[in-house]
Amino acid sequence: MYRALLHLSSIQSKERLLPLDAVLRISRLDMTHVSPRAQGTGTKAAAALMLLLSIGIVSLRAQSARESGQITTEDLEPRIIAAAGTTLVGLAGYVDKFSSSEDSFPTAYTLHADVTRFLTDRFAVRGGLAGTGTFGGDDTDEPTGIGAPALHATAGALFYFSPHTMLSLYSGVDYWAQLTQRADSDAGSVVGTLGVQGAMSSRASIYLEGGYGLGLSTGEDDETLRRFVGRIGVRLKF
Repeated sequence: MYRALLHLSSIQSKERLLPLDAVLRISRLDMTHVSPRAQGTGTKAAAALMLLLSIGIVSLRAQSARESGQITTEDLEPRIIAAAGTTLVGLAGYVDKFSSSEDSFPTAYTLHADVTRFLTDRFAVRGGLAGTGTFGGDDTDEPTGIGAPALHATAGALFYFSPHTMLSLYSGVDYWAQLTQRADSDAGSVVGTLGVQGAMSSRASIYLEGGYGLGLSTGEDDETLRRFVGRIGVRLKF
């Protein structure tokens, strides 16, 4: 007949939970004074007990390994929009140029760049450049003033409703100032913004936003100028 002894040990700390250590020790007992029938029954019972102990050891070690892995992965950066002190940077652009032996064409470009800084968990300030324009080439008459293709500078403030999640609505207000092709009387415009931003990873997120506002100057016939803007893009978190 055999005797089975099971020894379990585990070491824990605040930082890690180490896997469970299990040792099964089996020794043979002296059964010379026991009848053969009793020896057979005892041997079967010992074999069944050893099988149950083996299954239990495997299950305990697997559970311990899973728990240890869960704790070590908690140090990974969470997939959220932002938190206080986070900086988001978005950048995109496009350049187009034609040339020939007879004419010199202007270079067309489209630029979008913004930097957002979270002052608290929900409030953020941002600034950037957005728009399109041309430079170089032969002198041509290009439209100027409000509504002309131009590069704009923006600055404003935003409020994020749930920045600690993977998807958050946000709203705010921006001031837009035309930098190129600007008329002398143009004082810029104030635009209210509503958007949604979703985290694709711990560093990158995609956003879609629209805005509606009013010009701070009037048109040629003293009419009120209204403005609509829409943007979609990707922001990186630093």
